Amino acid sequence: GRRFHPERRTPMHDWHLTHNARLVHVAGGWLRPEFYHDGTQSREQCILNEAFAVRNSVGLIDLGTLAKIHIGGTDAVDFLNRTYIGSFTKQKTGTLRYGVACDETGVIIDDGIVARLSDRRFYLTATTSGGGNFFREMQRWALLWQSQVDLINLTGQYTAMNIAGPRCRKVLAAVTNIDLSNEAFPFSGIRHAQIAEVPALLLRVGFIGELGYEIHVPASQGRHVWDALMTAGQSASIRPFGVEAQRLLRLEKGHIIVGQDTDALTTPREANLQPLIYRKKPFFLGKRSLEISTNKTLTRQLVGFQFPTNYRGPLPKECHLVIDRSEIAGRVTSIAHQSTLGVPLGLAFVPPHLSTPGTPLHIRTDNGSMATCHVTELPFYDPQGKRQQLDEH
Repeated sequence: GRRFHPERRTPMHDWHLTHNARLVHVAGGWLRPEFYHDGTQSREQCILNEAFAVRNSVGLIDLGTLAKIHIGGTDAVDFLNRTYIGSFTKQKTGTLRYGVACDETGVIIDDGIVARLSDRRFYLTATTSGGGNFFREMQRWALLWQSQVDLINLTGQYTAMNIAGPRCRKVLAAVTNIDLSNEAFPFSGIRHAQIAEVPALLLRVGFIGELGYEIHVPASQGRHVWDALMTAGQSASIRPFGVEAQRLLRLEKGHIIVGQDTDALTTPREANLQPLIYRKKPFFLGKRSLEISTNKTLTRQLVGFQFPTNYRGPLPKECHLVIDRSEIAGRVTSIAHQSTLGVPLGLAFVPPHLSTPGTPLHIRTDNGSMATCHVTELPFYDPQGKRQQLDEH
């Protein structure tokens, strides 16, 4: 039971309690806000309101639960090239890349941001659920490969938050000392800055599909920085948002959550991440297995699906089954019954012959009836990525 395990709280925990957060236990022993209740509306409506606030103005979410790892040393680049499926050899200092890691069998085990601080120093984030195990695996690999690297788990020493939305730049500019313009701080850039007079690392990211900045600061200063951002954002109607709104927003953008939209057998090819594989590397974890699987027939593919605007029937839940000619053909991995796009949408594993956009999918619901939707191109929201590149206006 939970009482036998330590309960981990972020530095902003007390603030969440005094602002009507409904907390939820997540993997890793953490408590984090699921949503913030306004006292009158339903859970679903509160979550949707938080998502709309991010899409239309500005929101702030506590990311203190993310795993945070520092890696340095003469073999740092080589170690990352071995650990992740992508390449970091030519990554420029002051930039970040999305990293996906597999195990020896070619199965996805974690993902996150890889930020290059200097020639031999990197700052990594990993998933809340898998970060601890991933760090232990990195330690094991470093010993096996006899890599000259220093690995430091900073998860408890640093906290993080993400400010996002079309008005977030103006809010952040009020409490920082650096130029946040597109020219000075482009998408996928990183910068060292002072936030409310606290040394911080800023990462310009787009997990939820809007202009946004991750702010990483010492844990002891997390509450101070959070308060400063909330105060600076009052004129912009800043609103805190929880993990459920974040999951909805990233779903609309077509971004996966490892462990939810993947399972213990999912390969990059099945999850549409194959373009990230840098095959010219002499070695990376899972390379041989992925090369073998490339020559095999694909049996499932992660796709987006969407219900019509006027759909009024029963809606499926996560793990409900896709049925094709009376046989189980796949399953739902993520679904939002309400979205900022005005329609229910989700992600599901289906056989390749059902993966073409426009193909109808039949999903069995709780009462045994079938809900019919259609495969949709990903992402659902802002396919050109223009929202992440907003200018000063």
